[in-house]
Amino acid sequence: MKKAHPTYEDIIENLTEGVISISPSMTITVFNQAAEKIFDISRQQALGRKLSDLIKRDPWFVALMETALDRGKLYSDHEERLHRSFSGALEVGVSTYRVFDNDGLLAGASALIRDLSGFKKIELEEKRKDRLSYIGTFVASLAHEVRNPLAGIRGAAQLAERRSDNDKVKKCTEIIIKESDRLNSLVTGILDFSRPRELLKISINIHKLMDRVGSLAGEDKKSLLIKEYDPSLPPVLGDEGQLTQVFLNLLKNAREASGKDGLIKVRSRIVTDFHMSSGEEGGQSKFVAIEIVDNGPGIEPKDLENIFTPFFTTKSKGSGLGLPISFQIVKEHGGFLKIDNRPDEGTQVLVYLPTAEPERDKNED
Repeated sequence: MKKAHPTYEDIIENLTEGVISISPSMTITVFNQAAEKIFDISRQQALGRKLSDLIKRDPWFVALMETALDRGKLYSDHEERLHRSFSGALEVGVSTYRVFDNDGLLAGASALIRDLSGFKKIELEEKRKDRLSYIGTFVASLAHEVRNPLAGIRGAAQLAERRSDNDKVKKCTEIIIKESDRLNSLVTGILDFSRPRELLKISINIHKLMDRVGSLAGEDKKSLLIKEYDPSLPPVLGDEGQLTQVFLNLLKNAREASGKDGLIKVRSRIVTDFHMSSGEEGGQSKFVAIEIVDNGPGIEPKDLENIFTPFFTTKSKGSGLGLPISFQIVKEHGGFLKIDNRPDEGTQVLVYLPTAEPERDKNED
């Protein structure tokens, strides 16, 4: 059987870039399927129509084609936003060409249109990462610079407090020391948020860790803490110090939200609804879920979308770094941190952490 060779029409039709050709009278003569997707216009609607009648919201595109026809000025990868019939605007790159017939006479002009939306997303993401990296470096350097004079201010205030018998001076120095400690705590939080962490992952009994965190958070001082642990839970893989910081912050938040006579429940369970590849051949990581539920007033809907934003806080003395740092630590462990708001019923915090041992494929011998 003789092998068929593709025609020029086949090649144009199967290009991933949109192709539009017009005659010297600006009538559309070619409109491939990629152009249909880009413009949200069918070929039947386009062929035989004036370009200016079809594309009314983007006069810049019509002007590019007119310039190619009348003046011979061509464009390569000209970037613009293109409005479409039904979908949102699209970032495109347009290159224009003049078309000549076999006798060398001008037969029209063509445009090759590339969808740049994917490239733009990658570009914006890379710029965002570069900006965050720069900000992180800048903030870390600034925090170190602030810490040195801060220690001097605190030391001078302590010295003045010891040497003075004046009650007004002592009151002022107490304020200086207290505010210096608060600022130092904020600087420490900024450094924790901005610098990369080296995780020393070990096998951890999450129930023992939660019991220790409960003691550190002062479980006997306020709120009733109810523990509902799954005794069959496997150990998790993580950095004990970092996870202690996460759960200490979450439990303190729950205590503050629930108040002195509040109720807090801490539950643990194995997660069965999803697994994740562990990177080992044939292995998958199972997850453990730790749930912390308080009976406080809940989070305002308008605040919920900002709770992981650095420095956002609804507390009068909060730094706004506790939850962002906790979220980052859990993510670095390969886990998830999720907060479900229950207005007037409290807040539910869910922390998913991978187990220490990967689950072997059941089909393995």
